[in-house]
Amino acid sequence: MAKFRYCERVQTHFPVVFAGEAYVGEGTVLNVSVPGCAVHSRKRVQSGSYLEMRMLVPDTTSPLRVGLAKVRWCEGRRFGVEFIQMPGEDQVYLGRLVKNEVPLALPPRSSA
Repeated sequence: MAKFRYCERVQTHFPVVFAGEAYVGEGTVLNVSVPGCAVHSRKRVQSGSYLEMRMLVPDTTSPLRVGLAKVRWCEGRRFGVEFIQMPGEDQVYLGRLVKNEVPLALPPRSSA
């Protein structure tokens, strides 16, 4: 059964650090939308658990902060979260990012 998406998702590939009640993990944000994101990580998480997250979006001076997120699904090394609490300015930036109002730069290449 296909998952119904009610919000636009943007394909991404940027680092994320997350913390649960008794662990810290890191991974890669695969896609992001206003209500949540999908993450690939070696750290296993439990569906239904809560996380705090810092997404390292390229070309930003500080990470995108998620004060509280709930893990909604897990498939192998991938999981999806719903954002529950986020600072206002980070919500605004995320909305602009999803609407492609903010360019998502690729990592810089070395000019060797």
